[in-house]
Amino acid sequence: MTRLILVSGRGGAGKTTVAAATALAASRRGLRTLVLSFDGTRDLGATFGVETPGLSASDGLPVQLDEHLHLLEVDVASELRRGWGGGRGDVAVLLGGGWTDVTAEEVALAPGVDAVVTLTRLGTLTRERHYELIIVDGPSTAGALRFVAGAEAVGWFTRRWGSPQNGTRRMRPMRVDAEGLAALQGARDRLMEVDALLRDPRVTTLRWVTTADSRAEQELRRACTAFGLQGIAPDCVVINRLAPEGMVDSPGVEDFQRLLGSLPVVGIASRSPAPVGREALEAYAGLLYSGDDPARLMTVSPARGFGKDAVDVYRLEVQLPFVNKEEVNLSRREAELVIQVGPLRRNVLLPRMIAQLSTAGARMEGDTLVVDFKRERSA
Repeated sequence: MTRLILVSGRGGAGKTTVAAATALAASRRGLRTLVLSFDGTRDLGATFGVETPGLSASDGLPVQLDEHLHLLEVDVASELRRGWGGGRGDVAVLLGGGWTDVTAEEVALAPGVDAVVTLTRLGTLTRERHYELIIVDGPSTAGALRFVAGAEAVGWFTRRWGSPQNGTRRMRPMRVDAEGLAALQGARDRLMEVDALLRDPRVTTLRWVTTADSRAEQELRRACTAFGLQGIAPDCVVINRLAPEGMVDSPGVEDFQRLLGSLPVVGIASRSPAPVGREALEAYAGLLYSGDDPARLMTVSPARGFGKDAVDVYRLEVQLPFVNKEEVNLSRREAELVIQVGPLRRNVLLPRMIAQLSTAGARMEGDTLVVDFKRERSA
């Protein structure tokens, strides 16, 4: 199974440098590696010292940098043209809502299209299994959260479109034929396979990148909570451009380590200019991983999600570090459980066998929210 590493963090902290160095180091160990970006800035190619025109000529296909290393800067327009495939490709049916006559140009500028396009492409790449490791050079924290929540959000809408019980809802498309509906459901199922991979800590981990200043700890707390709510497990925090010792209001590695417990924290001293080119990236990777395998799980997180305790007794576990039980609000909407933590929110679709059960209570066990479901017994 393909290993996935999502690199995100504070804007301008060096996420692309970490992603590129990780990919290069992994490929040097013989792993078939792809590093991809979808922010449209072409910073990833520039970090490797690759000219942007060369990448543009690839028409959205991966570019081979070394024997075991490919780079892909996802171009939304190219992906839309490729994915529209006669109106029945996954991108077409997901973004066109199952309609038969919606064009790529009509949805190209819609909010969130880049995330859906990238998730769809990521699904294709994982099913092909050509790469052993895929590193996603993600946007900053807010954008990365929209990315990891994208499949679940699209799944929510397609379920509404495809449900006969919702035929009178205004949001239901008016011209979805049977073939279009089947294509929509198939595309949704494939997208949800990607969603399952992203939320599996044995497959996908987050490497969060920050710089050390007075705001860093608070931002890290919020990020851990937000990604935990989405089921994304961090396996490392990188403090880039670590300030010299003694600088006022600048936390060091020890401060972050006390905050995060067993989660590995790696500090990289301030470097100017930023590493560019393979030689500089290899040197940076040496500081980052000290010769160890960059693709390894740097910490093993327990699998969260649904579990069964007895007949008609289930539970849902969601890791919410740095959260008190008073901050959590739960509500139930038929087959959906809504979890709200301050401004953060996630709509969790309950599996069919759990959706017919009642919510029996919730509690915090350490940093884990546990929600119980059981069948109500008649008196």
